[in-house]
Amino acid sequence: MEIPYLEYFGLTEKPFGLTPDSHFYFESQTHREAFEHLRFFLMQKEGIACIYGDVGTGKTVLSRLFIDSLNKNHYNTALILNPIMGDKEFLQVVLTELSIEHDPSSKKDMFSKLEEFLLLEFKKGKETIIVIDEAQLITDETFEFIRILSNLETDKEKILHIILFGQLELIERLRDPHLRYLSQRISVIYRLKTLHPDEVGHYITHRLLKAGSKGFVQFEDGAVQLIYNASKGYPRLINIICDRCLIALYSKSGRIVDEKVVKSVIADESLGAFLEHPKKTIPIKKIIYISAAVLILCILIILSVFNIIPVRSILEKFLK
Repeated sequence: MEIPYLEYFGLTEKPFGLTPDSHFYFESQTHREAFEHLRFFLMQKEGIACIYGDVGTGKTVLSRLFIDSLNKNHYNTALILNPIMGDKEFLQVVLTELSIEHDPSSKKDMFSKLEEFLLLEFKKGKETIIVIDEAQLITDETFEFIRILSNLETDKEKILHIILFGQLELIERLRDPHLRYLSQRISVIYRLKTLHPDEVGHYITHRLLKAGSKGFVQFEDGAVQLIYNASKGYPRLINIICDRCLIALYSKSGRIVDEKVVKSVIADESLGAFLEHPKKTIPIKKIIYISAAVLILCILIILSVFNIIPVRSILEKFLK
């Protein structure tokens, strides 16, 4: 389906899509730190690592980029995007990803094939990594099997490395007492954070440039601040808001996304399911003034009740 505003803004593709796309990857501070943790994990030749974060923080893109960054001469990789399966099916998917011939009817044969492959590759100087996305969906049965896989090792080091990418629920799962034997084997763990306020403007510009922008469309600083406030720094929410802003701008034949445009987009009821509108708060000064006025009124009432000062007569004189 053709997107009407692309030609108008001089873009070659949609800059703020929701589908994970490594072409638009923006290296924020939190993603850089996540990469550093994973590199440390590989250097230490540990068994299991965990990268987790809230929905829309870029876990899937990070997992794919991490695999792409590895030297294929030194690493074999298996990427599992949908881990909702039993342990036998999980093992079969791993073998398929690693291009290992196997008999799918025999779990014992498949396990033996994997172990044989790992040892042969290790002797060649190659390490094997299994990357699992959406790891919070893994069944308890498969988690137990992953624990067993993490036992594959030589006398000195692991011959299989497993990296779990998951949402916040993954950590809750791993805290469960019956998964403690697995969680105790996780040597590296890192939580992905949202974008810092100073990164949002760079993020928006980066995606526009990647989509072929030559600078025709601009986002004002005030607009960027409003986008951050509404999205809380979540990249996926930033994409939703920015895409709506471009549509609104196109409909008015504009080229500058200002605060007015962003406010109109955020106010749209159709975004209610995505955005958490901030609650209206009373300014601190106003609270102080109101509190002082209430306090004075209470004091006057007390003084009047106990006839300490003739409040009523003072008010009568004031009102005359």
